[in-house]
Amino acid sequence: MIEYKGNYIGGKWQPVRAHDGKLVRENPCRVSETVFEGPWSNAAVDEAVEAAQKALPGWDRLGRPGRIAHLMRFQRALAERKEQLARAIAQEVGKPLWEARTEAGALTAKIDIMCGEGLELTDEVFPAGLAGGRWRYRPLGVLGVFGPFNFPLHLPNGHIIPGLANGNTVVVKPSEMAPGCMQLYFECAEEAGIPPGVLNLVQGPGEVGAKLAGHRGVNGVLFTGSWNTGMAIKRATAEHHWKLLALEMGGKNTSIILEDADLMQATHEVALAAYLTSGQRCSATSRVVVRREVADDFIAGLRDISERITVGDALAAPDAPPFMGALASKAGYEAFLRAQLDTEAGNLSLLLEGGRACEDLDGYFVKPSLWLANSVDMHGSHQGQELFGPDIVIYIVDSDAQAVEVANATEFGLAMSVFSADEQRFEDLAYGLKTGILNLNRSTCGASSRLPFGGINKSGNHRPSAVMAGLYCTYPQAQLRQESGWDPAALNSGALQYLK
Repeated sequence: MIEYKGNYIGGKWQPVRAHDGKLVRENPCRVSETVFEGPWSNAAVDEAVEAAQKALPGWDRLGRPGRIAHLMRFQRALAERKEQLARAIAQEVGKPLWEARTEAGALTAKIDIMCGEGLELTDEVFPAGLAGGRWRYRPLGVLGVFGPFNFPLHLPNGHIIPGLANGNTVVVKPSEMAPGCMQLYFECAEEAGIPPGVLNLVQGPGEVGAKLAGHRGVNGVLFTGSWNTGMAIKRATAEHHWKLLALEMGGKNTSIILEDADLMQATHEVALAAYLTSGQRCSATSRVVVRREVADDFIAGLRDISERITVGDALAAPDAPPFMGALASKAGYEAFLRAQLDTEAGNLSLLLEGGRACEDLDGYFVKPSLWLANSVDMHGSHQGQELFGPDIVIYIVDSDAQAVEVANATEFGLAMSVFSADEQRFEDLAYGLKTGILNLNRSTCGASSRLPFGGINKSGNHRPSAVMAGLYCTYPQAQLRQESGWDPAALNSGALQYLK
């Protein structure tokens, strides 16, 4: 069990005195085991925002070199605690330890990118030929960062680091399903000597998050999570004209398999994207569009891989770790099991039965399911909704134009992949595919932090993260400068000559 330390506000761990409730987190692989437990309070939000406001001028005036020096120390502290962070992630959200280690390792790499080429996008600009003209990027102010459970450290870290590097101060509300690993993250910030009030932590359920998002002292809300929660944030802040929202709200992602694709490559890449993190990725593949000429072979190959996916305890069997751990929550687990009974009024045919796995274990374990769609239903329980589990719907098409039409038949727009040996054919399809991320011969998962990460439609609000995150943490300030001193000749030219 991770020992609860309270909220981290103004550079100190603050125990919750008058609390509004208790936060209890179980291990999803061993639900009888409590991982984290402690009280929470709405009042902590006011205290954290006040601390962040107080720290803002000094952190901004420190300048980039001074801020980067602090972040480099933070990077070293995170690297030293990589294994501890990974184990906390595995315990709280059910990721196999090998995958949790990948997430923990990505924290330090993100600092390199966001303090390097990521900062170049917010460098001061001097337009050629414009005497005295420039623009610089100024921090928004206090940022509220909201962490999801599927990447409880990596995704909030992707907001925190560019926010801090560009002079903002930050208040973090982690997922209530992963409070312990974020507490460890803040212990690293404390060890690194991040100045008091620059980075603050408030623990609690959605009620705490709602108060932070709606706080009038917050200048930006950086959110990764569900579309429903993102829309609730938007409604709650509709009259906060000063507040920027950067919303990443998931996906219903499609891979297109053309008849000239390497099917061994395609089946493995699709399986990877569908089953990593037990299907709980916003960029997970849950829809596959395949040309009829290769549909039977592709389905047979994907079914074979799916049947061989191993499932088990995230921290067990170090010599033979599972590919998938548990789903992160009871609610998600029950929703996945209910979906396995739903054929969308007969529109879906079962190709591989999913459902409960590891029945001898006390956890939220499931196995993959495959479905064949007779027609497209953008609002179906499998076809239209994020199940956040290892569930794939397959569509068979007879032309590239039909493939594009079916791929676009979703309300989301985060990631797509095309598998083909013909790059020109990929380019032709790309004109019609409506998505923020489009890959060739690789899965919809595994995005690079050196590229923009974001989607369209229900997947986001045109505020891509990763390398471009600094742009939604800042605003441009235009300046025109000229030397001090009055020239009487100015009265003989321009608008001044018409003064009397």
